[in-house]
Amino acid sequence: MFEAHVLHLLRKYLGEYVHGLSSEALRISVWKGDVVLKDLKLKADALNSLKLPVTVKAGFVGTITLQVPWKGLGKEPVIVLIDRVFVLAHPASDGRSLTAEEREKIFEAKLQQIEEAESATLDAISKSKLGNSDAGNSWLGSLIGTIIGNLKISIGNVHIRYEDSVSYPGHPFAVGITLEKLAAFTVDEKGNETFDTSGALDKLRKSLQLERLAMYHDSNRPPWNMDKKWEDLSPKDWVEIFEDGINEAAKGHEISEWARGRSYLVSPINGVLKYHRLGSSERTNPETPFEEAHLILGDVSLTLTEAQYHDWIRLLEVISRYKSYVEVSHLRPVVSVTEGPKLWWSYAAQAALQQKKMCYRLSWAQIQHFSRLRRQYIQLYTDSLQELSDSDDSEIRSIERDLDPKVILLWRFLAHAKVESVKSKEEAEQRMLKKNSWFSLGWRSDSTDTLEQDAPEGSQTVADRLSKEEWHALNNLLSFQPDEDSGLQPGKDMQNMTHRMVIVSIGQAAAKIININETEIVCGRFEQLQVSAKFKHRSIYCDLTLKFYGLSAPEGPLCQSVSSQDKANALGASFVYSPIGENLDWRLSATISPCHVLMESYNRFLEFMKRSNSVSPTVAFETATALQGKIERATRRAQEQFQTVLEEQSRFALDIDLDAPKISVPIRTSASPENDSLFLLDFGNFTLRTEEGQHDNQEQKLYSRFCISGRDIAAFFTDGNSDIQTCDLESPGHSSQPSAYPVTGGACHSYSLVDRCGIVVIVDQIKVPHPSTRVSVQVPTLGIHLSPSRFSRLMELLKILSGTIESSTKLVEDYQAEHAPWSSPDLATDVQVLVWRGIGYSVASWQPSYLVLSGLYLYLLESPTSQNYERMAGKQVYEVPSNNVGGSSCIALCTRGMDIQKATSSVDILGKQGDIVAELSEPHSTNMKVADVIVNGTLMETKIFIDGKVGTEVHDDVVEAQVLEVLAAGGKL
Repeated sequence: MFEAHVLHLLRKYLGEYVHGLSSEALRISVWKGDVVLKDLKLKADALNSLKLPVTVKAGFVGTITLQVPWKGLGKEPVIVLIDRVFVLAHPASDGRSLTAEEREKIFEAKLQQIEEAESATLDAISKSKLGNSDAGNSWLGSLIGTIIGNLKISIGNVHIRYEDSVSYPGHPFAVGITLEKLAAFTVDEKGNETFDTSGALDKLRKSLQLERLAMYHDSNRPPWNMDKKWEDLSPKDWVEIFEDGINEAAKGHEISEWARGRSYLVSPINGVLKYHRLGSSERTNPETPFEEAHLILGDVSLTLTEAQYHDWIRLLEVISRYKSYVEVSHLRPVVSVTEGPKLWWSYAAQAALQQKKMCYRLSWAQIQHFSRLRRQYIQLYTDSLQELSDSDDSEIRSIERDLDPKVILLWRFLAHAKVESVKSKEEAEQRMLKKNSWFSLGWRSDSTDTLEQDAPEGSQTVADRLSKEEWHALNNLLSFQPDEDSGLQPGKDMQNMTHRMVIVSIGQAAAKIININETEIVCGRFEQLQVSAKFKHRSIYCDLTLKFYGLSAPEGPLCQSVSSQDKANALGASFVYSPIGENLDWRLSATISPCHVLMESYNRFLEFMKRSNSVSPTVAFETATALQGKIERATRRAQEQFQTVLEEQSRFALDIDLDAPKISVPIRTSASPENDSLFLLDFGNFTLRTEEGQHDNQEQKLYSRFCISGRDIAAFFTDGNSDIQTCDLESPGHSSQPSAYPVTGGACHSYSLVDRCGIVVIVDQIKVPHPSTRVSVQVPTLGIHLSPSRFSRLMELLKILSGTIESSTKLVEDYQAEHAPWSSPDLATDVQVLVWRGIGYSVASWQPSYLVLSGLYLYLLESPTSQNYERMAGKQVYEVPSNNVGGSSCIALCTRGMDIQKATSSVDILGKQGDIVAELSEPHSTNMKVADVIVNGTLMETKIFIDGKVGTEVHDDVVEAQVLEVLAAGGKL
C-alpha cells in the first residue's frame, strides 16, 4: 500500500521525464526510511519545457533517494538526494508539419499551464479568505512545518551535453554544462548546518551552495562515436563517459578521452545563496528586513574564441527560425497547398499578423461567433465545476484547442464567478426560508414552490448574462493580490519597515575574446562588485559599488580605473525611489573615479567582427536591426519620460561627481615601433547637480535648473612611450592638480596645448507643457599654446584620427555593400525629399534621393550606388493635400501619434512637381516669435601663447620660447 502511494506521487512528478517507474525499480525500506530509484532512463521529450529545437538522444539518472528518519521525525531532516544526471541532446528534426502526437503534446502543455495558473490563483484567494487558521498551531501542523522547513536537497554530478553537426554544416560542435553539487539546507546564524524546531515555516534560514558550475564549448568536434547503442550502455559506461571533468581532477589523475581538450566558455564557478526570513513576532526593527537574500559568487571567468562565436551565431539563427515557426505552428493547415489554397492564404495572413504583434479587425459575424462560444464554454465549464452528470469534457477540449491561453483563463474565471454567484443566491434563499419558518405551512409551501419554479429561470439568466454579484466575484478573481502586510502587527509604522533586501556580490570577473589565430583581442575585468536593493513599503533603495575595472589588449591596458584617497571605489551609485522624509519622487547620486584610456589599434577587433558577420549575415542584420530599434525606442522613451517628469512637475535630485576619463593617443612619426610622443587629453572633473528652491523671481520658479561644472580640463603632448607614470602639467597663474600617468624613469617633458581650465553650464528646462530650454555656458579662462613642434604633433594626431575613421567607415561600407538588407526590394525608385537647413532649420528645399521599400522597412539613400542609408520603420503615412505642394502628389512619413493636420500642413511651404517623400520627425513651424532653445555663452578671458625656436643651429641647443602672447577678454554669444 505504501509503495503504491509513493509510486503514484513519483509518476505524477517524474513520469514526464523518466522511463521505468515501476514497483520493481522502487526499493523501499520502511524502517530505514529510504526510498531509492536507480538507473533511470530519460525520455526523448524531457527537455521540451525549454521550448528549444533540442531533443534528448540519451539520458541517465543514477539514483534518486528519499531519506525519511521515521524514528527521529521532527528531530532530523528529510533528505532528497539526486546523483549522476547525464543527458546527451541533439537538434530536433526540422519538420515543417506537426504530427498528431506532437499537436496533442503541445495542447496538453497548454492545458497544464492554464490549470497551474488557475489553481495558484484560486488557492491564494481561498487562503486569504480563511486567514490565519489555528491548524498551524496544532501538533500535526507544527510537525509538518518543521519537516518542510528543514528539508535538505542535494543534486550532484550533473552533465548535460549538446552535440550539433546541423546548424553549422562542416563545423560540428558540442556544448556542455557540468555541475558538481547544488545543495540546500537549514543553517543557524553563523552559517552552520542545523535543525530548527522553532517554527521552521514561520521563520526560515536557508543556504544554497553551488560548487563547480561550468560550461564548455568544443568547436570542430564531431559527435561521440560509440561501439554500441546508447540504450544498451550500462551504468558503469555512463559514469565512465560523462563523469570525468565534473569534479576537480586529482593530482596524477589522467583525464579520459571523453573529457580531453575541453574549451571552457565559463570556467567553474562557486557560489553561495543565503536566505533569511524573520518570524512574525521578530519584525519590530525597521532596519532589519523581513526577508533577505544574499548571493555571493567567487571568481567568474569567461573566454570566447572566434570559432565558438561563429558556432553560437549559427545556433542562434536556428533557434530564431524555430521559435518563429513554433509560434504559428498551431495555425498551420493539415492539408497540402493544392488541397486547400484558401486555408494556406488564411494561415499566411494570421501568421504574419501574429509574428508582427499586429491587431486586425473582426467582422460582426466573428464577434457574434466568439460571443456564442464564450457563453457555451462558460456554461459547460460551470457544469463541470458543479460536477453535473451531463457535463461533457470533450466538448470543452474541442473549444480550447484554438483559443489563446489567456482567453481560456479569463473564461474559466468567469465560470468560477458564476458558481460563486449561484452559491451565494442559494445561501441567501436558505437563510430566507429559515427566517420565515415560523409562518404557516401554506405560506411556506407557496414560497418553496415559487423558489423551485424560479430556479431554472434564474439559472438560465445566469447562463445568458452576468449579474452585479458575478462581476464583483470576477473582479475579485482578476484583481487579487496577496496581502503582504497581513502578518504584521497593527499600529506599526509600515512606511519605515524594510520588507525585502537582495544583495549580489561578485569577487572578481574577467572576460576575454580570442581570434582565429589564438591571439587575445581584448580582455575586460572588474573586482569587488556589490549590488543591493532594499524594498520598503513604498520606497526602493538601490546601491552599487565597484572597486576596479579595466580593459586590456596585447599592446597593454586600454582602459583602467584609478582609485584615490577621496574615491576608494571606481564606481559608487545610489538610487532612491520615493525617499522617506524627503519631498522628492526620486534621487540619484553617483561618484566615479577617473580612468585612463589608451587609444591603441583596434583593427583586430574590427576584423573579428567582419569575419563573424560573414558567417551569418541574417543573424548579423537581425541583431543590428534589433539593437538599432531598441536604441531608438529607449531614446524616444527616455525623452518622453523626461518631458513627462518636467510637465508633471515631478521633484527629483541629481548629484553626480565624475572624474572624467584621461585619454592617451600614441603618436609615431617614424617607422620605429616606439612612440615618439603622446597626446594626453584630460577631461578633468565634472559635477552635475539639480538646484531647487533657490529662485529669486517668479519666472525662475517655472524652470528646473541643472548645474554642470567642470574643472582641470587640459590637453598636452609628452615625450616618450606609453609607459609614462606621472606627468604634472602646470601653467603659470593657474592652479593644477597632478595627473597620474606612468613614467619610465625620469621626468616627463610636457608641451601644453590647452592650459587647465574650467567650464560652468546651467540648463533651465521649463516645467509647463510647452518645451523651452535655456542654456548658459561660462568659461572663465582659456589658454592655448602654439608652436612649430606642437603644430607638427597636432598634424600627426589628426592624420592618425582621420585614418582610423576612414578605415572604420570603409569596413562598414564594405559590409553594407556585401550584405544589403534589401536583396529583393518591393519598390525601388527615385524620389525627392523635403529637407530643412539653415539656422534653426528654417529653410526648406527639395533634395533628390533614392527610396527602397523592403518588407516593413523603408530605406532612404542619396543615390542608387550609395552605401549609406537611413532605415525607417513604425512610421505613419499620410497623403499631403495637392494644393500644399503646387498640385503634385506627395506623402508624409511621421511618428505615430502626430496630428494629421500638423503633419500635412508642415509641407505647405514650397511647390514642386513630381513624386516626393517627406520624412517629418517633428512638425516645423515658421513662427519665429517663440524660441525653443536659448543659448547664452560667455568667455571671460582667452590667452594664446605662440612659441618659436631660439638658439644656435645645433639642434641640442635649440629650444622653444614664448615670442608672442595674445590676450582677449569679454567674449559673449
